[in-house]
Amino acid sequence: MTINRRRSPSSKISSEKKKAGHKNEVTFAKLIGGDVKKGTRKGDVLDRSGNLHSVKGGKKWQIFLYTLGRISKCLHLNILKQCIESFPDNYDQYLKDRISCISYKETFKKKNGNEAAKLLTNEDVTKNIGDNVYVNAKYLLKKETEIVCNLLQDKVVLKNFHKEAIFNNNEVNFFTIKDTHYKKDGLFKVFTKDDVLDVLTELTYPSNSAAGRVAIDFNVPGQKTLLRYKDSNGKYKNIVEIEVRNESKIKYRLLRFNMKSKDALYLLCKLPSKKLNDKILTFGQANEKFTLDV
Repeated sequence: MTINRRRSPSSKISSEKKKAGHKNEVTFAKLIGGDVKKGTRKGDVLDRSGNLHSVKGGKKWQIFLYTLGRISKCLHLNILKQCIESFPDNYDQYLKDRISCISYKETFKKKNGNEAAKLLTNEDVTKNIGDNVYVNAKYLLKKETEIVCNLLQDKVVLKNFHKEAIFNNNEVNFFTIKDTHYKKDGLFKVFTKDDVLDVLTELTYPSNSAAGRVAIDFNVPGQKTLLRYKDSNGKYKNIVEIEVRNESKIKYRLLRFNMKSKDALYLLCKLPSKKLNDKILTFGQANEKFTLDV
């Protein structure tokens, strides 16, 4: 049995996103007379004052994709370590039991119809398939995301968490975003690290994801750790999704932190702004701290 429900971009799409990201870095560096920094660290562009900018663009940003080893060495992100360890070391056994679980649900659906499949409970499934590491991992992850969510209720913990995730603690000075999905004006919008941390810490709240709705999968809530905010209509919206990737042998037990561009700019652009030139806007403390004059 082959399971083909893509949860991540294809290699072609990922490559195109990387090229677009690099193009944004080159464009911004030229606009400010700076230099593009090569490598995989958080800093993308070095300005003439010696400050590093993390440059973002597009609809959704992959803030990081870390292995268990990398997470274990983190000062503040290591609270996610147990989420990764919810999944067994042995990918082959995980895949075998995943196929067994989904195959059972698919067969049940074919025999009994879609409506009956919708009424099939997780308890019914486990009684029929027996001990299953795929199912066990789902419940272990749910338990661990609840623990993470409770820890992130503490604003000090949340701020440190954001700081290490986005800026690798003190590596980066500015967060610079090309706006293609909020105002869609194509401008580079520059924020200081301190403002980003203050805004996200004050306005985002941890939550666990609801159960999935894929009829033939084993749906359990809490498979993602979410950071949410309340919009002007009082509706809670996701701005950050943190999940363990496990869709292939080479992409197994990797922790991904994604942030949505439109939602991040919705919060950050409430800061007072200043037009630096036709291509760049600064916000908050960046109005004074970022300049093209050296």
